[in-house]
Amino acid sequence: MKPLLGRVRVVLLFAIGLMLAETASRAQIADVAVTPPILKSAGQFRARRLNEPPVVDGRAWIAANVQATPGPVLVSTQAFVLTLEDCGDVGDFVRCKLLFRRGRAAPVRIDNDFTGWVFVTPDDRYIVTEPLFVLDVREWKQYALFDVLKIPNYVSIEAVSGDGKRLFIARRDCAIDCKGMPFEYYELTLP
Repeated sequence: MKPLLGRVRVVLLFAIGLMLAETASRAQIADVAVTPPILKSAGQFRARRLNEPPVVDGRAWIAANVQATPGPVLVSTQAFVLTLEDCGDVGDFVRCKLLFRRGRAAPVRIDNDFTGWVFVTPDDRYIVTEPLFVLDVREWKQYALFDVLKIPNYVSIEAVSGDGKRLFIARRDCAIDCKGMPFEYYELTLP
């Protein structure tokens, strides 16, 4: 009976090891240097329109560290590096290609568009770019939220909730010189 029990334990441990390896490899898929798929789905992201902006008080809502292009893109951990290239007038202001690199892998372009800004969530899980693409770094999937949630450009990430699970977004129908144009406000809930 003991030898059978020992074999069952070995098989179970082997199966658990395979599951963990598969999960880890999915999380490391970025190392393969393949552009992430862009999904026409909101996944588990949710958005709701707000009547007015929340108070950005540094506790419940913290001002977002949105990085305008061109310029260096800072990431709080050493898990990956973001770089910009081919910056120039694309549309109505300067936009750049955004490249992602993890470990020793070659840099990979995140999407086929150019972006005017980059926001990385405080936990480095999500990278948000213009017009409202969200890249899930762990799952290596990108969501075209501007399209599926019907939040058209021009958006800006204004603040992140104190728990890091929600983004406050402002948008209007104008990119620059928008004096007097009204804003729309949204709260984007992250999975």
